[in-house]
Amino acid sequence: MKERVHYIDNLRWITVFLLILYHACMAYNTWDEANYIFFVPDKMLSAVIVFISPWFMPLIFLLAGASSFFSLSKRGFARFIKERFTRLGIPLAVGLIVINPVLSYIADVTHNGYEGDFFEHYKEFFTRFTDLSGYDGGFALAHLWFLLVLIVISLISCVFIKLIPENETAIRITGIVLTVLGVACFDVKLLGKPLITYLCVYLLGYYFFSKKEFVKKASSFRLQFAGIFIIVAVTNAVLFVNSCGFALLNNICNYSCLIFGVLTAVSIGYCYLDTTSGFMSFNSKISYLFYIIHFPAVVLCQYFLSLTGMNPLVNFVLTLVISYPVTYLLCAGYSKVRSSAIADRKK
Repeated sequence: MKERVHYIDNLRWITVFLLILYHACMAYNTWDEANYIFFVPDKMLSAVIVFISPWFMPLIFLLAGASSFFSLSKRGFARFIKERFTRLGIPLAVGLIVINPVLSYIADVTHNGYEGDFFEHYKEFFTRFTDLSGYDGGFALAHLWFLLVLIVISLISCVFIKLIPENETAIRITGIVLTVLGVACFDVKLLGKPLITYLCVYLLGYYFFSKKEFVKKASSFRLQFAGIFIIVAVTNAVLFVNSCGFALLNNICNYSCLIFGVLTAVSIGYCYLDTTSGFMSFNSKISYLFYIIHFPAVVLCQYFLSLTGMNPLVNFVLTLVISYPVTYLLCAGYSKVRSSAIADRKK
């Protein structure tokens, strides 16, 4: 493949941009999952979450794994690891200091009736350690768990890549093992996340989805993948949200969504998104920053709109209308300032 694989870049930013919709819907889930702010359960918005959730984070990790193939080829292990800590570790540290205390504060106010101001609560954030969710006002990884996990998975993957022989038979066996293990461990949670599955899809991305011939062959089945995905995803959402009592069928659909959602996205992306433009290139460049900023934008928007006493569903619509341009403009502003600073240093 050429060094810059545009469909990987485009799939990444499109999937990341979906997160504003996803996290806005989480404030209305019907299964009582905690969130930094919660309104009323809504089946339609909950169905959106169930439709997206089985495949979008595995897809992001798979794309990260595919990208790591090109990064490792270009940089080698030492520079790759250094780049991971620089590109992901610094935003993680800044986010934990600047962004997550805000989310934790809003959760404490909306869930527990906290009456102090933000600055009084700030020190509690760094002294109250519970489940790391922040829903009780304590220390929170929040959405930045992704950056931490991606650093760890990147390091672990380097060990696997060093140990696994680079021959066709070993890689095929590895692919089979990773696929079976990834699907089997989808409901095995560490820190509330299927981390084993994420490691497996990351390595599958590295070994297989970074290869043009493999992806080209998979893309020939894109219509079949898409058809199966739509059927199982809709069935999964209907069964789960309405608690129809078909637990086994629900689980089968959920696992199928993981497999066919990822295959559909990659195969369609390869056929129709392997191109670039100024708009696409810019979106790809800001995708990590968009990920970091989008969640506080959503939660703050929902919180301040809720203070007006408006209808929760109107709140949802306005949150989308406001959060997308605000997040995008903040990313664009940061990118412009950063580009100016880099240009000044080069003078």
